Amino acid sequence: MWLIAAAAGAGIALGTGQGTAAADSTDTATTGASVSRPADTARSTRAEQREARRDRVREAVRERRADRAERREERLAARRHRDIDTRDAPDSNTRDSGVTGVKTGHSTLDIPVGDRGLTTGADWYFPTQADGSVTATGVVYLQHGFMGRKFFYSALAENLSQQTNSIVVAPNLPSFPSLRCGGCWINGAGTQQAVADLFLGDESALGSSAAAAGFTGTLPEDFVLTGHSAGGGLAAAAGGYYTADPGNGGNLRGVVMFDGFAFAGVIPDALKRFDAADVPVYQIAAPPQAGNLFGGATAELVAARPGRFVGVTLARGSHVDSLIGGNPVVDLLAQLATRVSPPGNTAAVYTLASGWINDLYRGLGPADGTGIYGAPDQYLVLGDASAVVLAPPPVVDVPSYLGTWYEVGSVKQFFSIGLVNTTAEYGLNTDGSITVRNSGNYFADNGPRSTIEGVALPVDPDDNKLNVTFFGKPRADPPGNYWIVDLDPNYQWAIVTDPTGKTGFLLSRTPTVSDGFYQKLLDRASVYGVRARITPTRQPQAAVTTAL
Repeated sequence: MWLIAAAAGAGIALGTGQGTAAADSTDTATTGASVSRPADTARSTRAEQREARRDRVREAVRERRADRAERREERLAARRHRDIDTRDAPDSNTRDSGVTGVKTGHSTLDIPVGDRGLTTGADWYFPTQADGSVTATGVVYLQHGFMGRKFFYSALAENLSQQTNSIVVAPNLPSFPSLRCGGCWINGAGTQQAVADLFLGDESALGSSAAAAGFTGTLPEDFVLTGHSAGGGLAAAAGGYYTADPGNGGNLRGVVMFDGFAFAGVIPDALKRFDAADVPVYQIAAPPQAGNLFGGATAELVAARPGRFVGVTLARGSHVDSLIGGNPVVDLLAQLATRVSPPGNTAAVYTLASGWINDLYRGLGPADGTGIYGAPDQYLVLGDASAVVLAPPPVVDVPSYLGTWYEVGSVKQFFSIGLVNTTAEYGLNTDGSITVRNSGNYFADNGPRSTIEGVALPVDPDDNKLNVTFFGKPRADPPGNYWIVDLDPNYQWAIVTDPTGKTGFLLSRTPTVSDGFYQKLLDRASVYGVRARITPTRQPQAAVTTAL
């Protein structure tokens, strides 16, 4: 595995096949040229200074290990779960509600935003019984994303209505500040507050709109706020405003975001309002990409609710996984604008969301619900798709990370094409820096040997981000070029990339892994932001294939 300095293109010397660039950062006593013998007292002073420095390094290492011990043990305990595979499990997400179909209707909805208010179109989805009646459990508010329209989400809305016995309402909102409603738009705080106001009091605006769409009766009191992209951020913010309002009826059961995002700080502010009422907020995320502002809102959600289940990231997911199926032209254009949605991902969105919403209506959650949950960083198999439970970045215990790692897959760089038997060896210098020695053979087991040596310095308090330098003086400047984004709690495998996601390394303590486990590592790498193509790295020196 090649630790490379992304900006400087470190490691280029490997193209020669035999180049070695060594950097030694171990403490040495520097002495100037002298024609006279140093005094015994000078030697003694230097020796004492060296020993004092070593003592300080040892003490610093002990303190850092002690500081991380508790967090690491918590993380280990949370991740001591086997992978979840739902392919052969019975479908427990659909409530036995007698729903046989979904009837749709269209009307206008008056949203009380600004001085003028906003009258906008809304699509309604009513779950029907065999006799045509509607006896819904709750209401799901579904907000489209930035530059989206309500009809984009017809397939998702219909599925949620049928699988959760919910009346679903999907309104249009301006994607840019609109003069017709005093500058209201999907990302505006006033609009978010206005959506919350729809569910306060007698909910007359919603009731009138539902009646105009063909519904007879009274809307259910319980409701769930959902949305895609910027609509997900709106759902979370509106839920926060609703919860903070002293006149709320306590009917908000939770928030489900479909790769939702919002401006920085919106999600944490909303979660603070939720805390007193303990309202669940779940995210079905795609890996970091432009469509979700590179996962910023997901990271805020994870940081704001440490140790709690807050959702999953779909492997190789697209920002538009949730809307596929509504309109073939929209599907095509949306995937061209973002990335292709893999087969099975949209079905996984439906399964996850319907299971969670059914549990929310019943006051259930990860501990007692029938939906699909998991421990932080747990790997899930969801039919043809896979996912990883949202988790904070790993806390790395440097001494445990040291030693030999085998590269079982990587994003190949020009200098690493053809390399086999690739390994990385890490050691600890007395000054706290890390020695790096990467080596491999070109083309065959007995091919030309290539080795390069360097130094790494942590740039993050959790030691999961480092700067690796092969040429020149080591630096500890953020953001680093070596990011440990996923790590086995027992330090048997690791996934490494850089801030751009254009490099990626799959590391193992064994030279080979099973095909199934290799696929899991690929899935995990995509979840944690590796965007370039990873290919296997051959280890012909391994006599026997080792399966983890």
